[in-house]
Amino acid sequence: MENRKAFIYIGILILLISLALSITFLEQNWYLCMLVAITGTLVLFFSVFEQRSASTERVVLIAVLSALSAAGRVVFASIPSVQPSSFIIIMTGVVFGCRMGFMTGAITAMASNLVLGQGPWTPWQMFCWGMMGLLSGLLAYPIKKSMAFRLAYGFIWGFIFGWIMNVWFIFAGYIGDINWTAVIAAYIASFYFDLAHAGANVVLLLFFGNLFIRKLERVAVKYGLADMIKKQAFEALPGNNDGQGK
Repeated sequence: MENRKAFIYIGILILLISLALSITFLEQNWYLCMLVAITGTLVLFFSVFEQRSASTERVVLIAVLSALSAAGRVVFASIPSVQPSSFIIIMTGVVFGCRMGFMTGAITAMASNLVLGQGPWTPWQMFCWGMMGLLSGLLAYPIKKSMAFRLAYGFIWGFIFGWIMNVWFIFAGYIGDINWTAVIAAYIASFYFDLAHAGANVVLLLFFGNLFIRKLERVAVKYGLADMIKKQAFEALPGNNDGQGK
């Protein structure tokens, strides 16, 4: 228990250090400040999962879903931004909740980059996909009940993912002088890839969303997590906030 608490304290400490760096190096090293903040966020969420949710069943499911998501990314690597990873991460968050959605998203980036190549972009991808899974858990009810909301959600995340990765690209030194012209040019250049990501999300959510939700809910029953799904569905209903955070 003490070790688990220590991980949480370390995550909070890293976040505070990133804030101090931002103040100290305001005009000198924004990339370092943002990288430290993202790393602190990842450490914090990983430690929270270990403390509250790291049962054998959840760990096994995260390993399986992350491996499936990473394999899908590797298989479709030849088609830039078209991949099933985001779809699987969204479905995981919807069915199994915020924490498992975040963990599956973060581990997907780390695992797939073992094949595609690790680099300074890996923490940013872990953060993007982790946040995608986490927010999918928070918005599980409307994503399940409304097809229009589900498709809009997947489409928007295709662009959010690309926009966050553009921040890394800009501040990591891949362009010369950082100015509004260079920033706009970077976002225009990424538009096609962001659109492809968004389009792939929409197609997969439209044709396979309900199927994956049913399959994953059956898996949850098999692993004894059906009660967790029912609790999440109840808490996601408007006005039912009891038990959140427990």
